[in-house]
Amino acid sequence: MGQISKQGTPLDGMDKINKEEESKTLAFAVRAYSRADRHQVRSLCCNTGYFGYPVESVFQDRKWFADFNTSYYLRFEPDSCYVAEERRETPRIIGYILGCKHPVKFNLIFYPFIATPLILKAVMKSLFRIYDTKSKAYIKHLIIKGSRERPKRPSRTAHFHFNVEKGYRNKGVGRALIRTLFRHFLENSVHDVYGELLHAEKLRDESFYTAHGFKFYDKKPTSIQKEGFGRIHWVTVTARIEETKDIFDL
Repeated sequence: MGQISKQGTPLDGMDKINKEEESKTLAFAVRAYSRADRHQVRSLCCNTGYFGYPVESVFQDRKWFADFNTSYYLRFEPDSCYVAEERRETPRIIGYILGCKHPVKFNLIFYPFIATPLILKAVMKSLFRIYDTKSKAYIKHLIIKGSRERPKRPSRTAHFHFNVEKGYRNKGVGRALIRTLFRHFLENSVHDVYGELLHAEKLRDESFYTAHGFKFYDKKPTSIQKEGFGRIHWVTVTARIEETKDIFDL
């Protein structure tokens, strides 16, 4: 699995590597985020923003979507952000994890200075018909149903979210990213963490998350749907980081 040293130097990124498996295993490295990665991280956010698929299927404004989902982390807590980079002649980012270890700071900055201006901007673009029909519906859903359908989150708790490019999933990339962030959290005396996700029952059951050390904290049915995914819930999962040491090799 991809690893990172305390100094941020990327180490070998082979997941469960041995001589027989080496040729068949994805080689990647997890390293600390740098400002030069901003464009690739934002692009990957948009390319995976709708159930792992490009957000354009429901919303046309990639810049708005990237601003909403990455701006706080990349600007105000870049030391809690990491990227997975495929080892190749020209390295390319194939996954990222964005963490927040200062929840009070997040609330003071994100909602009044990032989310609110972006929502107002989106409303204006909808009113002046800059957005197409599907984008208007997306913003309308976010404003009217977003808070009502959002599950409860533990207060004053660190959180994170991550994405991995399609074609590189289930190859140890996500696990390596989580492990690296969890180590960083522990080094900064952060012991509890939560994440939010859309859980499609047809794709995996709750045992997938419990096997990785997470517990369902709350879940609510959502009106967001995708064909073939079955019933979908918006879910909050939590973990006590110390209890995941064996799972993530912390």
